[in-house]
Amino acid sequence: MLLGGFFISQSGVLIGMMDNAGVWHVQFYRSIAALVALGGILLIKHRGRVARAFTSGLLAMAATGICLAVSNLFYIGAFYHTRAASVFFIISSQPFFAALIGWFVLKEPVRRATWVAMSAALIGVAVMMWEGVGDGRLLGNLMALAAAVSFAAFGVSLRAGRQSDMVPGVMLASVIICMISSTQLGDFAISDRDLALCLYMGAFQVSASLVLYAAGAKYVPAAELMVLALVEVIFGPLWVWLILGEAPTMLAFIGGAVVMGAVFVNAMTGVRRR
Repeated sequence: MLLGGFFISQSGVLIGMMDNAGVWHVQFYRSIAALVALGGILLIKHRGRVARAFTSGLLAMAATGICLAVSNLFYIGAFYHTRAASVFFIISSQPFFAALIGWFVLKEPVRRATWVAMSAALIGVAVMMWEGVGDGRLLGNLMALAAAVSFAAFGVSLRAGRQSDMVPGVMLASVIICMISSTQLGDFAISDRDLALCLYMGAFQVSASLVLYAAGAKYVPAAELMVLALVEVIFGPLWVWLILGEAPTMLAFIGGAVVMGAVFVNAMTGVRRR
């Protein structure tokens, strides 16, 4: 889960490095690359029994694909309508939605330590958002919030299908995004630099993170799953600062330290309990 958050945190800086690719170009080529990479992973895992992976846990698989597709559509779109730091800060609210959805759908109890960790993370997020979100970019902020809710539902879906291989569900998300984005593109032309970045995002950054999330979901309850994924909120602004020169404020550093502490305290208490 920690490694998955590390990979997915690169989204903001990769989009910031684009020359002129629009949001639908990124969605389309990123999903094509992810589909190919995930298909290769599935072939390696199951060898001659690939068809069997598509026949178990169909309901959870469909829910995983739909929730992830919705989350990705809002997530990438948010970067085009608000600042990258704001996106990362807002989506860090996803553990609260995961806890509620997981409790309602899976009847999973939430550990007291996880509630404490989520509360601490909320304080850290509030500190970071104090200077970062109030910039009038309402549409982008709302898209980031929608991404948080739908990604929390994705995490719960992974837990629901933890006895099955959920890689086909992740592939379904790429298919859905490809179909939607292809209808929105009037011109598929894209620069070589932007194409290379999109292919990297799909083949490595997205695929690696989601495969790691799917693996972690077999062992970690939904609410804790989302808390561990909060490392994305720390690394995301860090990449933007180191590579694009957008330095976080002192409040962002303080809030980030609080969130990171909550992530690791929750992880360590979970290990001890296990």
